[in-house]
Amino acid sequence: MITASNISPGVRLPSLRVQVTAKTIIMGAAASRDWQPQHHDSAFARGEAGLPDVIMNNYTQAGFISRFVTDWSGPHGRIGRLKLRMRRPICPGVEMVVDGTVESVLATVNGFSWVDLAVVVGAGAETASLAEVRIALPATAQSPSPWACPPALWAPAFEA
Repeated sequence: MITASNISPGVRLPSLRVQVTAKTIIMGAAASRDWQPQHHDSAFARGEAGLPDVIMNNYTQAGFISRFVTDWSGPHGRIGRLKLRMRRPICPGVEMVVDGTVESVLATVNGFSWVDLAVVVGAGAETASLAEVRIALPATAQSPSPWACPPALWAPAFEA
């Protein structure tokens, strides 16, 4: 079980690798109800939009980043904040690699600790996006799960 007591700044999270296909991009856009043609119409993306092909939308990227973080944290990790900065498009035919590092372990509040992660999303040889994720983890193995935190005490923006 990952807890704040057994991690420290500099810890690298295991990479998530995804072969991106047009289907991956289109399904992500459809699932998030993003009907913009650059996410499902290759002719539009290449022509009118001037893109290499259809591109992955921000909701799909955020979903993969969330999966990446919770695959690492396990069921007791609870994402409180995700900031995404998209720099380059992610198109079909590339391997998307999501990597991350623990930036800081903040103070323990209500039995859990806030942990800040720096996440890099690569598409081929390019950095496609950067993200900052704040996740709540149990402080120790004996601490309550952050999922048990009452709404009135849930404060992802807490600054230590």
